[in-house]
This record gives sequence, C-alpha cells and structure tokens, in this order.
Amino acid sequence: MTDDAELLRRYAAERSEAAIAELVRRYVDLVYSAALRQMGGDHHRAQEVTQMVFTDLARKAAALSRHPALPAWLHRGSCLAALSVRRREARRMRYERAAAEEAATAGAGSEAILWESVRPVLDEAIDKLNEHDRQAILLRFFANQPFGDVGRQLSLTENAARMRVERALGKLRDALANRGITSASAALAAALSGQAVAAAPAGVAAATTGTAAVLAGGAAGGWLAFMGMSKIPLSLAAAVILAGAGVVTLQDRANRRTSTELAGLSLQDEHMAGVKEQHQRLIADAVRIKSLEDEDARLSLMRAQIRDLEAMAAAQAEKSPGGRAKPQRTKKLDAAAPAFDAAKLDQPPIALMQTRPDYPPELRYAGASGEVLVDFVVGSDGNVYNAQALNATKTGFEDSAVQAVSQWVFTPGQLAGQSVNTHMQVPIVYRLSGEPVPTAATWF
Repeated sequence: MTDDAELLRRYAAERSEAAIAELVRRYVDLVYSAALRQMGGDHHRAQEVTQMVFTDLARKAAALSRHPALPAWLHRGSCLAALSVRRREARRMRYERAAAEEAATAGAGSEAILWESVRPVLDEAIDKLNEHDRQAILLRFFANQPFGDVGRQLSLTENAARMRVERALGKLRDALANRGITSASAALAAALSGQAVAAAPAGVAAATTGTAAVLAGGAAGGWLAFMGMSKIPLSLAAAVILAGAGVVTLQDRANRRTSTELAGLSLQDEHMAGVKEQHQRLIADAVRIKSLEDEDARLSLMRAQIRDLEAMAAAQAEKSPGGRAKPQRTKKLDAAAPAFDAAKLDQPPIALMQTRPDYPPELRYAGASGEVLVDFVVGSDGNVYNAQALNATKTGFEDSAVQAVSQWVFTPGQLAGQSVNTHMQVPIVYRLSGEPVPTAATWF
C-alpha cells in the first residue's frame, strides 16, 4: 500500500486526483468525526469543515510530504477549521443542540452518558497533549492502526509504541479528569475505539476530493464539472471563488443566509434561561447516576484488595523459618569479564522483552509511590546479569524492581562487530493510578 508521503508527493508534482482521492478515502472518517464533535453534531457544518481541511491538505501537499504523522496534522487542521466556522456563525446554536441531545440520552445508560460528557471536550483535550502523545493517540484510536504500524510511523518498536500509547492515554484521562470527567483508562480506550470515529455520510468523500483538488489547483472548468457531478448542497461550496472569473454569487448567498440566521438567533435569547435550567437538571441527573457507578467501582476495588491480601498471605507462607523473606536470585557474571559503557559502543543493546515490575501490595495500600535505580549488565548473550538496586526512595520497591529487570532480554551491544557485555542503569518508577493494576515507567 502506498504510504501517505508518496501520495502527497505525487499530488504535489502531478496534481494526481487519484492520489488526493486515496488520502481522502483513508482519513475522511477521522476528519469528519472530529468536525462533527466540534460542530455539536451539525452534519452540514461538519461536511464544510471536512472540505476545508482537505482543501488545505491539497494546497500544502509538498510541505506535508515530510510530516511524520499525517493523522495528527489532519486532526489539528480540523480543530482550526472548526474554530473558524464557529467564530463566523453563532455558538449558541451548538449549545442548544447539545442540551437537546443530552435530554434525549439522559436515560440511555452509563456508557452513553460517559461519551456525551467526553464528546464536547475530547478534541480540545487531545490538542493540548504534546506532539508525541497526540500522534500516538490519533494513530492508535482514530486511524485504527495496530501497535506495529504505530511503532513504524513513530520509529519505535511495537512494545515501545504500546507503552507510549498507554502513557498518552493516561495523560488524556488526567486532562479529562480536570474537567470533571473521570474514568478508567480501559473504559476511555473502549470509548475511543468504539465511538471516536464515525462513518462520514455517503458522498462526503467524493465531494471533498473534488473540492480539494479544484480549490488547490484553481481550475474553473474543473470546478464547474465537479459541481455538475457531485450535486452537493450549496452551503458546502459557499466559500469557493472560481479562479479568474470573479464570480461571488455563492458567497453573497451564504453571507445573506448567515445574516438571516444571526438575526433569528437574537429572537431566541429569551428562551436561553429555560434551556440553561434544563441543562443544569440534566447535569444533576448525570451526577446521581455517576455516584451509582462509583459505588460499583468501590466494590470492585474491595474485591481486588481481598485478592491482594490473599497474595500477601501466600507470600508470608513462603518466608524461611527464620522469618526473613527469601532473597531474589540474580544471574551473576564473571567478575573478570569486561563490561563496556553503552555510550562507547557502535550499537547499544536494544530491549526485546521487558517484564513489568509487580507493585508491592503493602505499599499500594499505603498509597506509596517511589523510584528505584537498578544497575545491571547486559551480557554478550543478551541476558541481564548482576542486577542490583543502587538507591530507592523506599526500600520496599527494591526487590520488585531487581526481580523484573533480571528477567529482561536484549539484543547484545556491538563493538567492532562483536557482541560485548554492556554496563547499564535504568530508573523504575512506581506511580499509583485510578486502575487496580499499577503502572511502572521503564527504560526502553
């Protein structure tokens, strides 16, 4: 399959409509869904934003052929285009529609209410992530790419791509929590996978392809032929000016329509108080339902705590008769064998398998977090030797960190074409989250 960069270069060099059509086919659902969310469910305005984004893509095809992740650029473009449309037209229409939609879905169940809470602020929260995290989220959940493809586009291994997506998802969850929307990472991932991208209505892809190609190329004849074939609504083409012809009829018609709509909006001010009151009632209902969900979450947490207590009891039973826990065994390397610093190698070791450290149950119940610096040697066979904790913010984390690192497997470091022993250090970070399973940040 031809990659995005090649299609962009082909369009920039040859004005190939097949190339721009393929790009629209790949990403029209992503752009349309983002526009639909930002325009409050208004399909016509979402189509207009979609055409604006792909028109801009066609105009900037040569420069964008070097962009590392086209879905991230398209999402950012949809945010900017939607902002432009919202500033030109009345925001209050969107608020009224949002209130009506919330009223319609008030009894639909916890999943629908969660998505209706996330939908209005999702794109803004994604846009505030840093570039790497935003690319990871959009490639995984919006472009629906497997971790292997995500890793290739971001120059990472599949395992590293998975970890980056998990961290980015945690940051997105925290950003939503700051807005009063709390959920587990798994629930947020399920919502994004199932509802973040909706299929664009039939005809949007064809209409967008033609408009983008015509606007980018400035061909008046091609535009007239496109209008005859696509039969799209005039509202989707009101911003088009035919190159060299000076025809502004469509733009004037759109301006008059907009002026009429704005005048009608002024008559609705007296109804806004009632709409706001209804909106507050819906929020109160959502809070009550959320409290019931929290009760279920607490029960699940208690069950998890019981399982952990049982695991602690089993660990106590495995202690030696003297009362001391059995020490962790780590593989030892011959003291005479030299170990080289990773920075001095032609090729440093590359992680193939990294076991996650276990979060000590007693520290999790105490709400403790911390960090352990683990020193180890990657042998010429790729296994870990001489693993030891140099320092730790809490000694209870040391055994868990050393045991996990001792099980890691690498491709050995290379020096002058030979596999050699490599001396390395890695910080293992323990941080509590809203999930019952702890997360650890590791080197890779």
